[in-house]
Amino acid sequence: MPMAVCFQPMSHYSSKPVSLGAMKAISIPRCAKPFVEGLNDGLIRYQMCSRCSTVQNLARYRCLACGANELGWKDSVGLGIVEAATEIRRASDPAFQAMIPYAILLVRMQEGFSLMAIEDSEAINPKQVMQIGDCVRLRARRWGDHMGLVAFRASP
Repeated sequence: MPMAVCFQPMSHYSSKPVSLGAMKAISIPRCAKPFVEGLNDGLIRYQMCSRCSTVQNLARYRCLACGANELGWKDSVGLGIVEAATEIRRASDPAFQAMIPYAILLVRMQEGFSLMAIEDSEAINPKQVMQIGDCVRLRARRWGDHMGLVAFRASP
């Protein structure tokens, strides 16, 4: 599951596990909670600094460019370009074993941040595997207890 990471002291983490719908109760850094809640609502969210307008690649407490703590959340349109791809042939989780083989994609979103997603296994044409540079649309999807992102081929 793509997860926003916050590099802050442990005091910035929720002391209680957060339950988000059918997901397992897990401890989520406070700065990443809007991202995870967005996935549950079918949205892809990203942070942008209110002071300098820098898009943050991962959820943060402070802007990497100017150091401001005025970070807001915006909804992505969900379009991006594949920057890297790798095929997975082994999975330890039963929710993913049925999908083998599947591709993990690193996608640079139109707004300027990057996310990892799983290539849509139901729409894969064996003769047309997604390649670096392909335009894709991401959407939230649930695999058992896991929430993540799936990539579909999109028009440029």
